[in-house]
Amino acid sequence: MPAMDIKRKFYVKDVDSRMNIESFDTLILQSLQILKKTDDVTELRILDSPKGTVSGYFDDIESLAENALDYNGRAQIYITLNPVKPALLARSNKTPNFEGNIELLLNHVLLKDREEQILFLVYVVSCFVPNIPHTILVLSGEKGAAKSTTMRMVRSIIDPAIRDLLAMPNSIQDLALILSSNYMPCFDNLDTLSAEKSDLLCTAVTGGGISKRTLFTDDEETILSFMRCVGLNGINVVATRSDLLDRSLILDLQRIDETDRKEEREVWSDFDKDKPSILGGALNILSKAMAIYPTVKLDKLARMADFTRWGYAIAEAAGWGGDVFLEAYFNNINKSNDEAISSNPVAAAVKALMRSRPSWSGSVTQLLESLNKVSERELIDTHSKYWPKGPNILSRRLKEVLSNLKSIGISFDIRHGGDSKIVSISNTRYQKLSSSISRPVQE
Repeated sequence: MPAMDIKRKFYVKDVDSRMNIESFDTLILQSLQILKKTDDVTELRILDSPKGTVSGYFDDIESLAENALDYNGRAQIYITLNPVKPALLARSNKTPNFEGNIELLLNHVLLKDREEQILFLVYVVSCFVPNIPHTILVLSGEKGAAKSTTMRMVRSIIDPAIRDLLAMPNSIQDLALILSSNYMPCFDNLDTLSAEKSDLLCTAVTGGGISKRTLFTDDEETILSFMRCVGLNGINVVATRSDLLDRSLILDLQRIDETDRKEEREVWSDFDKDKPSILGGALNILSKAMAIYPTVKLDKLARMADFTRWGYAIAEAAGWGGDVFLEAYFNNINKSNDEAISSNPVAAAVKALMRSRPSWSGSVTQLLESLNKVSERELIDTHSKYWPKGPNILSRRLKEVLSNLKSIGISFDIRHGGDSKIVSISNTRYQKLSSSISRPVQE
């Protein structure tokens, strides 16, 4: 009978045909007694059972033995003593209350207004919809706004884990490993994100993967694939690149007043009391939304089209109103777009350049000169690594923010004009403003 490190683990693949069932049961029970220690929580994972993979946490030897012996001879059994916190065992045993109310979650989260509350609740319910791209939940707010605690609560509802909050790793390979191992990876207390990590997070929410050479081989490939619900938090909005912001749901948390603060134990005690009702309420809304979703036809969809349509169905099922959700979501997209423009020095400079003119035309070199002058006047950081050092880089930077500028009425066209590229920029909102001012008043 294969056994590995009997003091900590016990693994059985199949019953030896020479061993009768009674002696095998005795071996399991003796091994469990060795494994079991007072106050330890044991994880039992049964592979290839008639029900698929079955796992559970046990804090008493009788229940553990009963479940292990039940699958004796019919499955692969793996038992290990994990450093499981007793609180995780308590939370894993919470039974959803399907008569509950997801809005109880708002008692534990301090959001700015009702629009953000609806978006937050819709997001939580949508995370239970598998195999669709989900928006990235981005929580920002000053210190003391309970950003980390809020994210831990959200994850405990959607994807309970011992390591509920994660530090952003240094390497792309380590980030890919985290994304492949967690349904809802939540990264805590971020300040900045590199372009490479932003791109990988974009891939993670819309679906994709990363490949690398398998260790100790020359020609074998290991592929990590994922489609995840990702959470980020920080004092400032950590998502700054336009691609990532287009996929983000940005919510501002308010600072908790000193008179309203509680000890950590009390915070989680109150939350755990409400959690069955929150979870049951979310699943109840989802069951209704599943019936509504096939009938949803929208005139326009945001970039995260699946989330837009499912969000409408969820809001309708919850009684908040699909149109209310759409208005709140598109307002949030505008907010994300403003953030994308303000955090990108090229977009900010073009916006400042076109603030008081309907159009501009010239070579890319002339545009760079004009943007340098505007940036000096507007105190835009031209030492940023995103600021173009030459005309050829400017063309690429403009294309990166094309959709963001178009959303505020600024569009441009780059074409070859002999020895140089010619840029034509138009500001439709300036034209509309000018025509409305010059229009005579009708008496």
